[in-house]
Amino acid sequence: MNRRVAFPFLTLSDAAVDASPWSVALDGGEWLPAGDFLPDWDYASTIRLRRQLRIDREIASADLGISANELSLSLGLRLGTGQGRLPRLLVHQEDREIPAAREAALELEVSGDRLSAVLDIFTEIMLSTRPSTRDLLAPSRAGDRLWHDRQRIRLEGEEPRFPIEVADLGTLLADATAASAPWYLHWSPRDWRRDFHGAIRLYLNADRAEFIKKIEQQDPQTLQALMADVMGQVCERLVTDPSADEIIAQSDHGSLAAQAAAWLRQAWPGKDRDFVHSVLDNRPGVFRSAFLALAEPREE
Repeated sequence: MNRRVAFPFLTLSDAAVDASPWSVALDGGEWLPAGDFLPDWDYASTIRLRRQLRIDREIASADLGISANELSLSLGLRLGTGQGRLPRLLVHQEDREIPAAREAALELEVSGDRLSAVLDIFTEIMLSTRPSTRDLLAPSRAGDRLWHDRQRIRLEGEEPRFPIEVADLGTLLADATAASAPWYLHWSPRDWRRDFHGAIRLYLNADRAEFIKKIEQQDPQTLQALMADVMGQVCERLVTDPSADEIIAQSDHGSLAAQAAAWLRQAWPGKDRDFVHSVLDNRPGVFRSAFLALAEPREE
């Protein structure tokens, strides 16, 4: 537990709490220690998590200045996701009483379509009920936090991914011409501040079996053309927005605007938005070709 914070009451020492590391299983696979990065995750995955906690009654009683008979504790678990120092979205929350045996088993399942970039796991032990007798510095209110730890598991590399699904574009778009396209990118320039994962979705045309097969086989040229279109659409709309500079300045890490700005910096290092806008206005072919080059698949 982080001891840099000075609480106004006594807290549990690490000796009082025996907490096993988190284990993770992806899509029903084998249990593995949860590290800083979870490879092979995607939005269709299911993540299972588990750990064990055991509290030494005698040490806890001495740590807190509360008799063992009156010591009542509860366990809190919070799962968050999204880029940034703090989770952008809370996807799971639970509180439970710790039984008299002072042992608790945590196991839960999280659907990948609710996650983005990072899985943030916060565990805490709290005082459950106010003791009738206690030391002067003992915790006194239900909900006082006595111990906590945090695990952050990165789900993505530097380039964020976005949901991809096969769809009937004729039904989805109700447009005869657009319905014959191999793919459709669903997004809105009103969503600049939204998390990149939630703001963009790519639909593959269900009638294009050969194209879908190439995507599944990760054909480099197909993926390059597709990703270049994604970059080009989003970045073109951003540089033509009159409030582009303000949008970028106010964007949070992991947002649609922040990702578009990162692509622009990669394509034109050291150039400002006005320069990129002039490229788009005067040499639109160069503008699009820059993203086609940027989207070229690279060896891991």
